Amino acid sequence: MALGDFFKKLFGSSPKEVADKAETFAEETLEKAKVAAAPVIDKVEDFVDTAREKVAEHIPAAKETLENAVETVKEKASEYVEKAEEMAENAVASVKNAFANDASEDAEEVRTKAEDVVKPADENAD
Repeated sequence: MALGDFFKKLFGSSPKEVADKAETFAEETLEKAKVAAAPVIDKVEDFVDTAREKVAEHIPAAKETLENAVETVKEKASEYVEKAEEMAENAVASVKNAFANDASEDAEEVRTKAEDVVKPADENAD
């Protein structure tokens, strides 16, 4: 029965007393946790401030580096666009020449055939 007396003294005899003691214990523990966490919270706040300052220091350099990278990309892209335009113009010219040569050959062939037809007609007319 000594164990039962121990728990009665520890927790009280009624459930309300147990609840009150548990609430008091929780509040005390919460206060202890707040006190223990305060230095850590201060350190975290200091760390955040320091990190914010360091990031702010590097932002201009990062911005400049990014702008340089963008300019380099624009220049390279411009070079490739010019090369692509030149290649396209060469391809168009090549195709035009091929069709022009084919057309010239066709025209020459038609002219030759026409002459072949006209010559016998002229010879017969004499």
